[in-house]
Amino acid sequence: MKWWFLSISFLAMIVANNSSTIAQEKAGPGVKDFSSSVDQVFAPITDRLNLTQEQQLHIAAIITEAEVRADPLFQSLTVADQRLSELSFFGVPDGDRLKELCDQEAQIVSEIMQLRVLAKAEIIRLLTTEQRAIVAQHFNIKLTSKGIWNQPR
Repeated sequence: MKWWFLSISFLAMIVANNSSTIAQEKAGPGVKDFSSSVDQVFAPITDRLNLTQEQQLHIAAIITEAEVRADPLFQSLTVADQRLSELSFFGVPDGDRLKELCDQEAQIVSEIMQLRVLAKAEIIRLLTTEQRAIVAQHFNIKLTSKGIWNQPR
């Protein structure tokens, strides 16, 4: 259930960002506000981070790349979910077919989550030590004395 919520959250982030991008493009050529992408990642602490314009640009690029790479996966996830829904309408599903479809959907969700974690890691690498400390404090992530993220075991 947790993975489903996370994938829905990630999808909502992509949809919100795409809507924001479309609105910005309608505002006029060359007008680009990357703050909405950054806010999606760091809200409600975005202002406290005092990100530079360069950091915001890099973060927006990371998000855009992740979205582009995730889009076909979300399309595949929709197809896989549709197949699972259809399977239930044909009576008691064949156990092997059900497992196969569930495994396919799980693989897609796994790939989406990997993209999400890799994008977050890239974004975190862009932050200064002070910015990382603010993020860590907000999200209750423990840092070592050198400001390095503790790795979960």
